[in-house]
Amino acid sequence: MNRRDLLLQEMGITQWQLRRPDALKGAVNIPISQEIHLIVIAETTLDFNDPFLLDLLRSVEISQKECLLTDFDHAQHLNVQQPVYYWLLSENNEKIHRTFEQLKTANSYLWKTKTLQQLKQNAKQKRELWRQIQQSCIQSV
Repeated sequence: MNRRDLLLQEMGITQWQLRRPDALKGAVNIPISQEIHLIVIAETTLDFNDPFLLDLLRSVEISQKECLLTDFDHAQHLNVQQPVYYWLLSENNEKIHRTFEQLKTANSYLWKTKTLQQLKQNAKQKRELWRQIQQSCIQSV
């Protein structure tokens, strides 16, 4: 404890430390538009110009305006009310599970894969992603 902390303690002043400083910046409880059908959450920032991502969107018939790209830090602040598909890209299964539990709504579906770069290089992981997509489409009907 430094001198300043001791003086404040002696004066009876309680110090507070924010657990979520982004809350003061208005980053909490971000409402998500009803037109969003797919939320892609990745470790690193993704780009809509990525050919693999564009192919995936085209194949599931979701336009860019119906898709939200974000990262795990910002995902915890999303306020999603409608049923959506979540695609979580991470090697950390615990992080995927924790994030999905926070965000899931009724009739929400989860696709999970490794990072996009790893996915592009691995045919087995691509087949697994397509299997997850097919399963979620069957369940949503």
